[in-house]
Amino acid sequence: MIKKLICASVFCCFMFHAAISEAAQKAALSLQWLTQCQFAGYYVALHKGWYMEEDIDITIKPGGGDLNPLQSVVSGESEFGTKWLADFITVKSQGQPLISVAQILQKNGLILIAKSKSGIRTPHDIIGKRVGLWSADFRVQFYALIHKFSIPKDRLAVRLIGWSIAPFIKDEVDVVNAMTYNEYLQVLDSGYSDKEIQVIDFEDYGVAFPGDILFTRQDVIEKHPKLCEGMVKASLRGWEYAIAHPEEAVDIVLKYDKTGRLARTHQIRQMREIIKLIQADKYPLGCHQPDQVRFVIQTMSDNKVILNTVEASSVFTNQFCEESKK
Repeated sequence: MIKKLICASVFCCFMFHAAISEAAQKAALSLQWLTQCQFAGYYVALHKGWYMEEDIDITIKPGGGDLNPLQSVVSGESEFGTKWLADFITVKSQGQPLISVAQILQKNGLILIAKSKSGIRTPHDIIGKRVGLWSADFRVQFYALIHKFSIPKDRLAVRLIGWSIAPFIKDEVDVVNAMTYNEYLQVLDSGYSDKEIQVIDFEDYGVAFPGDILFTRQDVIEKHPKLCEGMVKASLRGWEYAIAHPEEAVDIVLKYDKTGRLARTHQIRQMREIIKLIQADKYPLGCHQPDQVRFVIQTMSDNKVILNTVEASSVFTNQFCEESKK
């Protein structure tokens, strides 16, 4: 009799989970970079089964190289993607029917770094120096900074570099872009102390941009509002857990690193920096700040990165962020 009850219980559990799996809607999330703690909240939600609780059978697709989540979502290959807000606004200005459903990083973490021995401390000190910049929209804040301080571009020796920090380490450039959660840590890992590296933080000079967003297509919201609601709810739940349990979040991310390239110590430091950029103690997790969105649009327009008018209201919605908190 006991054996029959056990078998019946196991069968019922199996059928219950099978029913959930059958009802779950398949969806894909394309990341803008390789698997790392920059995306910890999504991996935590996946690992904990929170997407499945929202009837979403999610596949997370790491990025890197030529993989572009904006193209993946526009083409219909993926329902959701992550990207910098500034990159996203560039595509919006071209008329693409995309919309951001969550602002994860309230600050993007982009900084300028120089060796302390160079004497560079402020934006004015960059005049006459060799500046290494990444391509595309990573340059917008830099040019907004020098414009604010009336520094002519011809007074700088700007060089476009790849994603490697090597030109800075080799003294090929005096100043370089870096992310607080990645390249800056790489420089410190290469043997420099934090006292030997001078940081110029865009936020200190009033040209900070928000960072990573979660976005989708407008038609996905219209046709599958429950999917979008569940996606945002589960993702923010994952981020809340990652903030509260950073080391466990790191271990979860490492489980999904199929390349084996991630070092746990580096990822723990990255996770701590990402938490700082989320600023959950200052802003509601996942909610866009309209003034910040308008500032990015205006700055990009002033620097002729976007040529068409973009209304902030067309860029984002806080609907799902607010619903997730009810």
